[in-house]
Amino acid sequence: MSYRVAFASTGEYIDQHFGSARYFQIYDIDDGEYKHIATRNTTAKCMGNCEGGFKHLLDALHDCDAVFVLKIGRGAAAFMIKNGKRVFEAAGKVEEVIAELVNGELLKEESR
Repeated sequence: MSYRVAFASTGEYIDQHFGSARYFQIYDIDDGEYKHIATRNTTAKCMGNCEGGFKHLLDALHDCDAVFVLKIGRGAAAFMIKNGKRVFEAAGKVEEVIAELVNGELLKEESR
């Protein structure tokens, strides 16, 4: 199975909260292999409260199967899940989280 995964990250580490994220690192993961395919810049509309909503982030991540962030609020998580995205809180190096994904069952279709 292949997946497209977004990480709220300025580069090497998952280091951004969902609503205030300005960068998402996008990776394709396929049969144990992974490749960085893009850095997507977004507008941080959530700075303490989220009157700006989350549609702009859903649009930016439209082709991603899952999103990994340092933190995400319940409202934002519910919005993303309602719109078919899997969301996870995680910390650490992006490549270490990818290694856990490759070796585990986290994104397998049957585990949904």
